[in-house]
Amino acid sequence: MTPTRSPTPLNFLARALTHEAWGITPDALDGLRHTLDAGQAPTGDASRPGELSAATTFLPRLDVVGQRVAVVTLHGTVISRAPEWAETYGYVSPQAFARSVITAADDPSVTTIVLSCDSPGGTVSGTVEAAEAVAYARTRKPVVAVASDTMCSAAYWICSQATRIVVTPTAIVGSIGVITSHTDVSGYYSQLGVVVTYIRSAVRKALGQPTEKLTETALAERQALVDSIHAQFVAAVAAGRGKPAGTVTSRWATGQVWVGGEAVTAGLADRVASLSTVLAELTGNAAPPPDPTGPDPDDPEDDSEEDPTARARTSSAGGSVPPADPPPHSAQEAPRMNIHAITVKLQQGEPLTAEEGTFLAAHLGQAEPQATDTTPAPAAQDTSAWPAEARAAFESMNARLNATENRATAAEQAAAAERDIRLKGHFEARAVTLGQPVAFAATLRAAHDKLSPDEYDAYENALKVGAQAVSGLLQERGTATAQASGDVYAELGTRAKTLMAADARLTLADAQKQVMATDPAFAHRYHAALRH
Repeated sequence: MTPTRSPTPLNFLARALTHEAWGITPDALDGLRHTLDAGQAPTGDASRPGELSAATTFLPRLDVVGQRVAVVTLHGTVISRAPEWAETYGYVSPQAFARSVITAADDPSVTTIVLSCDSPGGTVSGTVEAAEAVAYARTRKPVVAVASDTMCSAAYWICSQATRIVVTPTAIVGSIGVITSHTDVSGYYSQLGVVVTYIRSAVRKALGQPTEKLTETALAERQALVDSIHAQFVAAVAAGRGKPAGTVTSRWATGQVWVGGEAVTAGLADRVASLSTVLAELTGNAAPPPDPTGPDPDDPEDDSEEDPTARARTSSAGGSVPPADPPPHSAQEAPRMNIHAITVKLQQGEPLTAEEGTFLAAHLGQAEPQATDTTPAPAAQDTSAWPAEARAAFESMNARLNATENRATAAEQAAAAERDIRLKGHFEARAVTLGQPVAFAATLRAAHDKLSPDEYDAYENALKVGAQAVSGLLQERGTATAQASGDVYAELGTRAKTLMAADARLTLADAQKQVMATDPAFAHRYHAALRH
């Protein structure tokens, strides 16, 4: 079978790296250049929709029937107009993200929008559109942006327009600034004997081409462009966060990043919490906060305070004398044990002590519960003959217990769904790394669950060896096909990759240069093709 070309070229990334200004962290920008230089085009099935980086999930609210919370993801590097297939490989289209946000903003069943952000930033193009979509949504309903785990540069530009920003304890936030670059390959072309001449209609037309040296005029033009975009970045952050532009410029727009609580202290964020906590609170799944007053001093199970008489009963030999019998339980508890006080506690959502649970059970005519179980009888029991106060207390307790159980179940389901999404993305990435289609992720996950760690590592190693063998076979076929068809461009790439496989220190550019130097006849054919 004749091999076909990849249906997923990286021309969108090459276009962005060549022509775009960036709001991105330096490491992420270097990674994009490495991806392009190495020609690491995705090998999965591009026609298969996977986990999109700008997807929307709707979570029902348990406290309001028919209402939902929309979770819009901003995961990956922001690339203007990135194709949909690229979103399954860690790139996100700001235009697609903006459409998702506006749709959620106009949905009457959505009460709150949560932006789940894990992005180092990306192209300036499209960022303004995405930020304006968030600002629009903010006028319709609350928008909560959660940094989990990165919200930098263009991603912060977008999320700064939210109603409030929440960061996880280890989230990286900031890197406010703009960067662009110029790569001068004129020296390399000169060594190949290639001279590129530009004929311009005006002296400032298309300055700073990669095949010519960067002149002072071109540099000044690039710097003016970066400064103009940076001013827009600062103005957007200032408007979104309600800060003076001067404060943003002097304190935040320095390229610096902050971690977790540092971002809150600096003012870039409002709170430290996990995404699951925020979702639980907004959907009505959050458990009630702990009692700030601490343990009940009357709880016999609380031994945090030592009995002052205990030390007096300790013998000089180090032993202890058994304490005297405590006063009768009824004598101590009678003044405070009454059904009205217990009813008030239940209505206010306060937990009952073991003694109060026992007293309530006895008052309701039930069998005394076990020491570790203070739960009253099921609500299905006939309470029509009980006193009104007792019946109200019983029903209130059952309602409280049912609500707590529902919250716990919903929280478990949300956590399981979040874990499933993370594992799905992890194994899809592993499948691509191992030279397999994205759909193979399900097989990898099943193997991971069933095999021991050592067995799974051996399984992955076997897949790597198989992928390398197939890659070598396709490379040989590609070389033969390229030579037979006279495709000098494909032949140059194939021969360069062969040299790189033999010498890991070679870059793609160095390998191509070596091909040209060692085969003058091929270099002649290549230059002739360029002229045509």
